[in-house]
Amino acid sequence: MWEDLKLYGRERERIHVDSVLAEARSGRGAALVLSGDPAIGKTALLRAALDQAADFRVLRCQGIRAESGLDHAALHELLLPVADRLPLLPPAQARALGVVLGLDAGPADAFLVGAALVRLLTELAAEQPLLLIVDEARLVDPESARAIVFAIRRLTAAPVALLAALRDDPADTLWRDLPALRVTGLPDAEARGLLADRYGPLGALRLSRILAVAGGNPLALLELPGVVGDLAGTAPEPMALGPSVRTAFGERVAALPATVRTLLTVAATETRGVLGIVTTAAAALGVDSRAWEYVTATGLLTISDGRVERTHALLCAAVHAAATVAETRAAQLAVADALTGTGDHDLSAWHRALAAGRPDEDLAAALTERATAAAHGPMTAAAMLRQAAAISPDPERAGERLAAAGRFAWAGGDIASAHGLLDRAVARLGPERAATAARGLAGLLEFVAGEPERASRLLLRDAELVDPATAANLRVDAERARWAAGHGVLDLDPAEMTVREGISRFHTMIRPLPPAPLVLLWGLAETALEPYTQAAASLRGSAAPAAVSLLPQLAILQFANGRFPAAERTLAEAFELAEAGGVDNVLAQCWALRAKIAALHGDSDGVLAAADQVLALARPRRAHAVIASAHWHLGFHALSLGDPETAYLRLRTLAQPGHDARHPTYARLAAVDLVEAAVRVGRHDEAAGYYEEIRDWALRSRADWAISAAYTCRALLCTDDRADKYFRRALAVRRTRHDLNQVRTRLLYGKWLRRARRRADAAEQLRSAAEAFEGMGAAQWVLRARQELELTGRRAAPVTAHGETSVLTAQELRVARLAAHGLTNREIGTELFLSPRTVGHHLSRVFGKLGLSGRSDLVDVDFDNGMRIVRPR
Repeated sequence: MWEDLKLYGRERERIHVDSVLAEARSGRGAALVLSGDPAIGKTALLRAALDQAADFRVLRCQGIRAESGLDHAALHELLLPVADRLPLLPPAQARALGVVLGLDAGPADAFLVGAALVRLLTELAAEQPLLLIVDEARLVDPESARAIVFAIRRLTAAPVALLAALRDDPADTLWRDLPALRVTGLPDAEARGLLADRYGPLGALRLSRILAVAGGNPLALLELPGVVGDLAGTAPEPMALGPSVRTAFGERVAALPATVRTLLTVAATETRGVLGIVTTAAAALGVDSRAWEYVTATGLLTISDGRVERTHALLCAAVHAAATVAETRAAQLAVADALTGTGDHDLSAWHRALAAGRPDEDLAAALTERATAAAHGPMTAAAMLRQAAAISPDPERAGERLAAAGRFAWAGGDIASAHGLLDRAVARLGPERAATAARGLAGLLEFVAGEPERASRLLLRDAELVDPATAANLRVDAERARWAAGHGVLDLDPAEMTVREGISRFHTMIRPLPPAPLVLLWGLAETALEPYTQAAASLRGSAAPAAVSLLPQLAILQFANGRFPAAERTLAEAFELAEAGGVDNVLAQCWALRAKIAALHGDSDGVLAAADQVLALARPRRAHAVIASAHWHLGFHALSLGDPETAYLRLRTLAQPGHDARHPTYARLAAVDLVEAAVRVGRHDEAAGYYEEIRDWALRSRADWAISAAYTCRALLCTDDRADKYFRRALAVRRTRHDLNQVRTRLLYGKWLRRARRRADAAEQLRSAAEAFEGMGAAQWVLRARQELELTGRRAAPVTAHGETSVLTAQELRVARLAAHGLTNREIGTELFLSPRTVGHHLSRVFGKLGLSGRSDLVDVDFDNGMRIVRPR
């Protein structure tokens, strides 16, 4: 099937090829000539068609320049596999094809050859459908082309198909009488898919430049990423081409008139496409009106509204690549001379620097000065500084300019170029001097795309080498890197984030904004939402890592404040920027929040897929904070499914020494989940330790969520009526309806009230929890709350034909009854022909559905009357 073939964006071509093959299968002859630019994918379509034609007999030939002057050379290749069938033909026709195949001597009569070919193909097609493949048809010798066209036009009633590939326009060739289809470049989406499959993420700037030059040409798409390398974002235009593309376009470029090649070279050099500049520069190099008429008539350039558009950017780049060094320098200087406007001085200096044939410090210094002017964007400045370094006679000056270029590339969001430029600067200056010139770039790059622990060391090292203001910011980033690597909690000054004190500083300075989990830890989610929103708005549209890193933090705060649609939109934007920018640590944070959202919605596949992505990105980089978040969300999801054993195993890692998911911030944020899971699997001593940790944090931070969580954990540990007091205190501290922990506490309190036979009170709490969960889209938690509500008797559960409640499946009910009579898992398994492990799985679901802590609670359940608790524990 076509779907199994690695072809991108060829639906239109596939439909036409399939139609030709279908015509032949139905007994009618059909043909299609595929025409298009060099390397556009015509041969790939022919190869793919062969896989679709498994029921056909295939004969094929290919035009070759060395044989294009030999009479019937292509026909010889086409018919050689069936030379043994010549005796089937009348003697005159057999002799005609015998001459073609070199079996007989004498001249070949063109009509007899054509007639013999028709007869032979008819005989072969009578046995099975026949497919003729002709590649590089433009190089097929004229005699062979005439014979093939002659035959295929007469085989309208035979199951014969012809597919030919032609570089030229068929209208000007011997193939003009056959149906033709123009093969164009891949659409943007398919071109991106091809690059992603072959190279993975390339970064937004590098990707956009490759797409702009390739114009959808598959060969260019496959070759350009390796040619332009990681510094594509700062590379001068036009982009360099690889040898395969240059070879593919070589004949076409050579066939262009000299003045046309000069004009296309100038058009490729003046990348803005300003008509006046291109016209002036081209005229200075001797380009006349005939060259302009040629390029517009053939569609190579389009002129409109004072602009020159390179309609065929790849051919223009091929022309530029084929030009000599003297010709390209002349084009650069001509463009520089044409830039005489008041705002063109910087561009003029840029083109003169590109034309420099030897080191020139004066020109490099002028370009450096202009690059650092505020008028330029960061990527323009980076490209200018890179070129300044290229013409710097002093290696140390070159290194400083490369380091500065790397810092600008970082600010522009081109992580790959920033890495490459910094590496080149280090090679010239050494690590310390490069760190000073790049102002701590090494640690910043490591922070967003590498190991947080190493990033912290690099940031602290560079903080000793740079100016005081930059050093202060680097030290803040170093502390955050240590936090991301799993070290102790970062201290925040809550006064900075209150409405009364310091709020202006909090939202006007981007760098002081802390990671969102720390904001949650200190109970400042509501206060911080506006500053984070304003900071994100001020950076919107920027690809700078500061902007990309901020978005997932904002999404976390929006989620925590119950603004779920806004969080989804922010997360989608964060994903797009993180994937385009290659900032893998930020991408891992995006996947972590995706896992959390999927866990809330009860999407098991989504949780597992997102968590796998988090761990694949974070574990090699030892980003323990993100690893911890993935474990938390997996554990939370297991609790929602009523699987406390899995939840306990996942969640305990947050506080387990030596585990890569251990992280004090997440252990505190997940305190209620940790204690609930530990209590439900009978790990009361561990649960008490988790409670003490959240209690101590509540006393230190005075965060209302932490105080509420501490009371909830204390209630879960109680075995007497004091739990009622702690649950009520937990609910009194936090009254926000959208707070997930608050709603969870209502559910837990309702379960406790039901088991204490206070069914009316339980129903009130459970109904409120179910409504709140429904508003959050928390499907599994809604189900659990409703099941608990049904068990209070306030809303009866559906009853089966046997009078048994449908809360439990039939198998779960059988397992629960036997366990209530004291049978072990092995004994139950023997009774029901199940494995002990399967029995344990059924029991965990029973405990979750009935809100029980363990096997001992089963004796209190009245299995024959709605699963109600018949006596308090």
